[in-house]
Amino acid sequence: MAQIELISVGKVYGKTRRGKAAENTVSDLTYVIESGHFVSLLGPSGCGKTTTLNMIAGLEDVSSGEILIDGRKVDDLEPDKRDLAFVFQDYALYPHMSVYENIAFGLRMRKVPKHEIETRVSDSASRLDIRSVLKSKPKQLSGGQCQRVALARAIARRPAVFLFDEPLSNLDALLRDQTRSELKLLHRELGATSVYVTHDQEEAMTLSDRIVVMSRGRLEQFGTPFEIYHEPATEFVASFVGKPRMNLFTALRTKNGRYTLPGTTFTVDLGEIGLDRVRVGFRPEECELRVVEPGTHGHGVVRSVEPLGNVSDVLITLGDQQFMVRVPGFGTCAPGDRVDIITTRARIHCFDPTTFLRISRGRVS
Repeated sequence: MAQIELISVGKVYGKTRRGKAAENTVSDLTYVIESGHFVSLLGPSGCGKTTTLNMIAGLEDVSSGEILIDGRKVDDLEPDKRDLAFVFQDYALYPHMSVYENIAFGLRMRKVPKHEIETRVSDSASRLDIRSVLKSKPKQLSGGQCQRVALARAIARRPAVFLFDEPLSNLDALLRDQTRSELKLLHRELGATSVYVTHDQEEAMTLSDRIVVMSRGRLEQFGTPFEIYHEPATEFVASFVGKPRMNLFTALRTKNGRYTLPGTTFTVDLGEIGLDRVRVGFRPEECELRVVEPGTHGHGVVRSVEPLGNVSDVLITLGDQQFMVRVPGFGTCAPGDRVDIITTRARIHCFDPTTFLRISRGRVS
């Protein structure tokens, strides 16, 4: 196990113009990945997740700042000197080698004794349940088996740190869920520090001790899954984490000091925060719907219902705004129904409309 520390780490590709950084940058990343923790780098495509992982691995140079592993600066160390194992998105298996040879190859390059290689290959193959295919070539395997071989190869190294670059993205949904569960069990057994790149928030939330949320090369929030979901530090985190995404709108302060959503009856009591307008959000699953009697006006109109089995997502128009509400089962409403949105259970999230930083929390009435 090893602690990884990033101190003001940045990466710039190409030249800068007039003092402005070129595109595709990572800027001022500072956080500590504790020894033995599983940490996910989460964010949309192009936000700098893989670039950050590659800098930790030594596959990319650091433009500014420094990276420490167990207190030792590693910026100038070659990848093979950092005691890391990398699991790639495309498996990166040698097609002409058997599964056994693929797992053993890195150990042979490090001149590990033959009997030790056999022990490590056997152990890692057993953990991943691929002993039956050790003599097979990669072309004879399914995608899920290939991914297990790649994981077994990393485990056989017995490194201080595992690095994963979207390792499940090429698998179908069912196999991805199964392999994710196996990864969680493996981490619990091995206890090695793990850094995992993904754009899938489900993977990040279920696997991680901590999550690094990134946007446009910058750190938005570093926290536990609970903190990321229930106490988002920025409006970006609030909107990116959660399915369906959080309902967000701009509320204006009224004469009595409350905040209202123009064109609706929604008001929020936020106390004295000194802003004339504020960004307010609440999650769809924390709301309820009540279909009003025929002939009653109601506050909103159902536009669509998306049944997902155990829940349904209902899109509602309220004034000039659209809201999403997640209801149990297949729901009791249909497009065209007039409904009231009940928000008594909703946790309210508030953000500064200029800085987009979290400022306070209240309740809707």
